[in-house]
Amino acid sequence: MFASLAVLSALTVSTACVEEPVSDIPEHLTLLSPREQLIRVSVDLRGVHPSEQDLERIDQNPDLYVDFVDRYIQDERFLNRASAILNTRMLVRTGDISVDPMALGIAMSPEEAARHTNEEPLALARHIIAEDLPWSEIVLADYTMADPVTAAMWDIEIPEDAQGWVKGTYRDDRPHAGILSMTTLWTRYPSAGVNQNRHRANALSVMLLCDDYLARPVSFSRTQIDALTSGDPEDVIAQTPACQSCHSSLDPLAAHFYGFWWDQDDMAPADLQILYRPEDEPLWEYGAGLEPAWQGLPTTDLVELAEGLAEERRFSQCAVQTFWEGLTQRTVVDADWDELARHEQVFLDSEMSIKTLVRSVVLSPEYRAASSSDLEVAARLVNVKTVQPDQLDSVMRDITGYEWEFDGVRAMERNDLMVLGGGIDSRDVAAPSHDPSVARVFIQERLAQSAAFDVATHDLDPEREGAARMLTKVDASSRPDKDPELFKAQICALYLQATGIPLRDDAPEVELLTTLWRELWSVQEDPVDAWAGVIAVVLRDPRILMY
Repeated sequence: MFASLAVLSALTVSTACVEEPVSDIPEHLTLLSPREQLIRVSVDLRGVHPSEQDLERIDQNPDLYVDFVDRYIQDERFLNRASAILNTRMLVRTGDISVDPMALGIAMSPEEAARHTNEEPLALARHIIAEDLPWSEIVLADYTMADPVTAAMWDIEIPEDAQGWVKGTYRDDRPHAGILSMTTLWTRYPSAGVNQNRHRANALSVMLLCDDYLARPVSFSRTQIDALTSGDPEDVIAQTPACQSCHSSLDPLAAHFYGFWWDQDDMAPADLQILYRPEDEPLWEYGAGLEPAWQGLPTTDLVELAEGLAEERRFSQCAVQTFWEGLTQRTVVDADWDELARHEQVFLDSEMSIKTLVRSVVLSPEYRAASSSDLEVAARLVNVKTVQPDQLDSVMRDITGYEWEFDGVRAMERNDLMVLGGGIDSRDVAAPSHDPSVARVFIQERLAQSAAFDVATHDLDPEREGAARMLTKVDASSRPDKDPELFKAQICALYLQATGIPLRDDAPEVELLTTLWRELWSVQEDPVDAWAGVIAVVLRDPRILMY
């Protein structure tokens, strides 16, 4: 029996790549089939497979791809996918929080509070995308976003009857400048005393400009290294040209964040919510000694910094790079900049609409390509993509209706399982993995087994509520010897529902899974166990992990 399971879990159905007759497709590219293209864009934009009705429509008319893209971008689930992509840049979903909610009189664990407060920057991003506002609003917004828990934690004013995420304002005297003025962000990126807010400045540069100061090559002489380890750090930084290659721009950026300079250990519980102090803004004079500035021009506060950032070319380029990398599962190399430049021009022409940018990426022939006859291009393309943990969770949930949870928390939102599944924990693991792995297959196996048993139990219950989720052709009395055509139809339907790709007429899956059903039935003569085993194998199909 277990040998049969192992063999069946490795079965795949080959599908030929076809070239779509579209005039603007480069000759060296061969596209995925229309059905495969629709599956790819649906998983990327909504985190679910298309319905079979939609797949049949795209088979009949491949030109409908554009219409489906436009529809999927308006789907509310697109905001969840956009948030997941942006978090790979912002790294705010850490699962922890720096302030104990109990100290503020809020009766919940730090982990539970973190699931709310960590979302503050991403909630603003979702609002901007949902309303199709210019992406510059991420730094120019004169408000923040808060739900009731976040508002209570950070002393944010929101309507008394507010539910979910709404616009709000901090009650202290901080200037509002989108994510630049968010308590969530600067408690996520704190600054130790001698660091002089440089950690925060670099985090901002990475998030909004895709420029990591720590990745810049810097070389020091032996004398300079000795001075760095023995002298006053600020003096050495100011006097060493190699240091100034970064610090001349980093330190004026860092000087903007002294209003967030705080020491929780020295604060009374009643003060923990007030994490911005305007009176601390001049403390830059006692740090690096460089006044707040952007690109050499002095700035008075976070609002003026935000205005400078929004006009910076790297700001728009970084937005394009972030979504392009998130949607294509490619890492930008020099040869890709021509491709990105096309999307950036569309982005700028749309007044920085993220929806328009995403549309440009997923309509591009490179995104829809299966292969290229140009070897240099082929080496950079990703012809088979791998689901991230949030996508695996939502795809399986959509197929089966099963909610995989532990103690009321979605399994794939747990940091340990996210990392095992190729995702990030936003702290120790900051870059997603797109390579197939044993851990990913193991997670799929456990999820498939749990979901399969849940489906079989529900669907074969004669007193169930609602329609069957997957077992639409058979019931608890069906037997392969008595109803062979029903079994064949059911197995074919399971594969179609799970993968979006129909089985060939001569596919071996029908016979093999019917044999598996018989073997499982022979143990306890329980149709739930038998069908749970069959469904589990179908849900372990590699095409659920790779698309």
